Amino acid sequence: MKYVLGIFYVNRLDLLYKALYSIQAYWPNVIVIDNSWNHELRSAAAIPKEVSVYEPPVPLSHSQSQNMLHYWGAEKNCDFVMYMHSDAEAESGTPELLLKRVQCLVEDGTKWGAAYTYFDTLAVFSMKAIKSVGPWDPNLPMYYSDIDWFRRMRLSHYELIETLLPVKHHNDGASTVKSDLYLLHLHEVTFPLYQDYYIRKWGGGMGQETYVLAFDRFPLNPVPEYLR
Repeated sequence: MKYVLGIFYVNRLDLLYKALYSIQAYWPNVIVIDNSWNHELRSAAAIPKEVSVYEPPVPLSHSQSQNMLHYWGAEKNCDFVMYMHSDAEAESGTPELLLKRVQCLVEDGTKWGAAYTYFDTLAVFSMKAIKSVGPWDPNLPMYYSDIDWFRRMRLSHYELIETLLPVKHHNDGASTVKSDLYLLHLHEVTFPLYQDYYIRKWGGGMGQETYVLAFDRFPLNPVPEYLR
């Protein structure tokens, strides 16, 4: 099986190290996207040499980073791509067991779109599903972007697999925002805007959606022949 795993980094180098050193089995396939404003990973000496670091021309949003991961998956002819939060830490044995579970999904023909551990702290996405569902919505740069993509995935009749494999999520998640007062303020200001956009796009909030097409008129996949 061929795959690439992306971690999107903004801050908290200490937590990034915890994430990386908990997934040693994946190192040759790991790419960390350095979305820090000061190119912090240029001087991060403890990043394993087997791990790749990509520094975009400008910092990418979460959705843009996910779409970059899609591109790499297609470029490398992967069966699936993986995503890990930079403040997550896989428990011993989880990385290996997750790959075994995904291998079973690939071999038994299940029409799966994604496989969760502790929610999406460490998640796997089928490239077949990605090409069918399309890119993450760049109008939702961070919050609600995952909810939007997973809704489109389910409406495209792909299954979400709950593996229940153990992964820690430090600080109850959102460490990037919690560790930067500017990002925290930005989140507080923009979150209602993204929430309103999602409601307008799907005819209701999470769990109360009424539309089966985006804005009740547009295809679930906004990019025809995505990644083909």
